[in-house]
Amino acid sequence: MKKILKYLLITLLLLLIGGYFYIQRVKKAALPDYNKSVKITALTNQVKVYRDAHGVPHIVAQNEHDLYMAVGYLSAQDRLWQMDLLRRVTQGRLSEIFGKKLIDTDVLLRKLRMPETSKKLYGKLDEKVKKPLDYFAQGVNSYIKDHKDDLPFEFKVLGYQPENWRPQESLNLVGFMAWNLELGYKMEALLQMLKGKVSPQQLAELLPDYKVQKTYVYPSFHYPVKMVEDTVLVAALNRIGSLAPDIFNGSNNWAVSGKKSTTGKPIFSNDMHLGLDIPGIWTRMQLTIPGKLNVTGVILPGEPFVVAGHNTHIAWGMTNVMLDGADFYIETLNPKNQAQYKFNGQWRNMTVKKEKIYVKGQKEPIEKTLYFTHRGPIFTSFDDVKVMPVSMHWIGNEDSREIEALYRLSTAQNWSDFTQAIKGFKSVSQNIAYADVAGNIGIHMTGRLPERLAPGYLFYPGDTDKYDWKKYVPFDSLPFEYNPERGFVSSANNKSVDNSYPYYITEWYDLPYRIKRIRQMLTAKDRLSTEDFRQMLFDHHSVQADEIKPILLKHLAQVKDFDASESAAFKDLQNWNNVYDLKQAAPAIFDQTLIDLIKNLVSDEMGQPIFKIFNASLLSSKYLVSNVFEQDNSAWADNIKTKEKESFHQIVVQSFKDAVKDLKAKYGAVNQWHWGDIHHLKLVHPLGKVKILDRVFDLNRTYPAPGGINTVNPFTYPHNQAFDANMGASEKHIFNTADWDGSYTILPTGISGNPASPFYCDQTKDYISGKVYPDYFTPQNFKKHAKFTTIFDNK
Repeated sequence: MKKILKYLLITLLLLLIGGYFYIQRVKKAALPDYNKSVKITALTNQVKVYRDAHGVPHIVAQNEHDLYMAVGYLSAQDRLWQMDLLRRVTQGRLSEIFGKKLIDTDVLLRKLRMPETSKKLYGKLDEKVKKPLDYFAQGVNSYIKDHKDDLPFEFKVLGYQPENWRPQESLNLVGFMAWNLELGYKMEALLQMLKGKVSPQQLAELLPDYKVQKTYVYPSFHYPVKMVEDTVLVAALNRIGSLAPDIFNGSNNWAVSGKKSTTGKPIFSNDMHLGLDIPGIWTRMQLTIPGKLNVTGVILPGEPFVVAGHNTHIAWGMTNVMLDGADFYIETLNPKNQAQYKFNGQWRNMTVKKEKIYVKGQKEPIEKTLYFTHRGPIFTSFDDVKVMPVSMHWIGNEDSREIEALYRLSTAQNWSDFTQAIKGFKSVSQNIAYADVAGNIGIHMTGRLPERLAPGYLFYPGDTDKYDWKKYVPFDSLPFEYNPERGFVSSANNKSVDNSYPYYITEWYDLPYRIKRIRQMLTAKDRLSTEDFRQMLFDHHSVQADEIKPILLKHLAQVKDFDASESAAFKDLQNWNNVYDLKQAAPAIFDQTLIDLIKNLVSDEMGQPIFKIFNASLLSSKYLVSNVFEQDNSAWADNIKTKEKESFHQIVVQSFKDAVKDLKAKYGAVNQWHWGDIHHLKLVHPLGKVKILDRVFDLNRTYPAPGGINTVNPFTYPHNQAFDANMGASEKHIFNTADWDGSYTILPTGISGNPASPFYCDQTKDYISGKVYPDYFTPQNFKKHAKFTTIFDNK
């Protein structure tokens, strides 16, 4: 027995040692040596890549062929699995690697027909733009070929090999971004569900009240009415589905002219707010061909062009317009033939597609039948709630030129070049801010605005062409500002223009809390520096609290029976400076009170299935909170489950008491509450949801987070997952046009998607604490500060 036990222990020890080394080998698979030369036979000349202390590559090539091959190779080197995952999302092929739970997701994604649209767009591309996509694909495929036995760990864990990259797959990412930035689809589906269930007054409180929201992106833009005499005014639309957690996507950008900067030249800032995951949505690169091209900024892994950044002459950056990019139509199906729908008095045949979905662990594919009207795909449910058949017309399936726009932005030299380039932004509608070395600043709206006929924001009747899109608003009719007298431009997803603008843009702008704070800071000083811009980017003061807290305190001051905890929490709110600081308790008290207020107001009338959808949508809850405090009353106040008729005052007080009770149950006594202990940034790798993988490969990260949902520097959480933030600034840039080497930037994660890399999440702590890094642009400086050098050659 002793010998048997001895051998068993030795065997177990050997297994543990072997397992440890195997895990380490898998963990460090594809971990690159950034000082090692790389041979790519297809190159025509040598390419040098200089990486800084955070692994950011600065590429120096002699021609476009070699440059974009290097971009493809480096993208795969740092983010190959992320690229493949995004590709599978756009293709609706997630079940192949994740299993049957993703079948319904794949069906939804295939209805969007992104690859089909990309194939058409690729065929129409100018050869000047098509070639870089071809070269990029060659670079990606060179990496895959060189590393087929040494792939990133995700491929080993999931047990599959990546397919070669095709040039048109880079265009799929345009569709991905267009859909990812669509907002309000569940809200408008929700309104359709509630239409006959609640009163018009209750429905109105779920919509933004633009009579009181008068802070515009383009305040000085005035549209000449004579140009639109023959146009059709438009209405709202509806959206459906989800590719990612249903969280609000916001952004900030601003630029000051030389008369408002300490340098005498424009200073520019941009931070695009998206879901925060690992790897981050962006990577950073500088692309250089001496004498021909020098551009730096963020790139979406899977495509070769800088999305937001600067070249030698201009800087640009984006915020989401919140454009209504899809309409839904209630369809009448033929009871004798479900593949037909009524249109203009006749039965019209749908397009029917049979899709084979391959599922991990199953030998045979699952076959699904998809139906399309002339407008787009048919849907029959919103989350778990079944609805009548509706079809969707989505701008993401229309002709678009975003990839071409990015290519042209990289060499744009002035406002004229800039505006010509951004005409290509059609599916992805953005407010694109601008600054140049000549001293000019501006901002221009982009996107395809359909001209539509209908009042309101509910589903359209589908049995007529009355509500179909007839044409689009011309680019020259879109709002813009160029060198405004005030000396700055800014946007933060707020309403674009006042009601004199004759075209409908969207119902679902963000409320103007961030833009008000930005403009407070822009006008606080006569002249601003890059340090002032850094402080603005990391500002945590809440204008929402400025506006709502006095009304909240007025209601709470009337209460005479607070217990000790409630009294302490009330005092914290009274003394709060409305800054979401890590050490304060008041941010948690304020936010939890609003969360409980929303629940106490609407959950009884909505019922759980609909409230679940509502509570996951930050925009809808923002509108409700803003409206009820603005009018200091609510049509939702009465709890229909009780005999008593409750007042708004009673619901406010009860919500505060519920908040104190909820926080006390989770975090102890009031004096133990600190925002940083309660509110966290949770960065999660797609495989990190499997606990054993997270532990073995150290995939996820959690940090105390300042800021709130409505602060300029946001760390946003969905109300159904309070207080785990999963959305915020996906990058932060400060560009100094007087001296490009005096620019700064930071990412929320890092350059690498490999958890064994020192650049996996090396920027996160600094990102949270408010630091930015020098962003060297001139060759002498990025070479001087390089920590690694890779030479790509064909020999």
